[in-house]
Amino acid sequence: MNIILAGFTSDITENELRQMLSRYVELDALDIIPGDLPEQTVAVLTVEGSSVEAHRAARRLTGLYWHGHSLRAYISLF
Repeated sequence: MNIILAGFTSDITENELRQMLSRYVELDALDIIPGDLPEQTVAVLTVEGSSVEAHRAARRLTGLYWHGHSLRAYISLF
């Protein structure tokens, strides 16, 4: 199941994201996709577990204040 994570800037490293996310979800893969503007950078999280667990993680991540920004998490439909 994929979760789209937004709300952070492009200067965040993959290791920093993995470290923060390890408290909320077990990752299979993490892809950072830069946007046209630094604040448009998103991460695609491929997570282990059921749909319910992915939705729970997305709810916990949404609104989380991290590195001076509020994160937004969305469940990918495909």
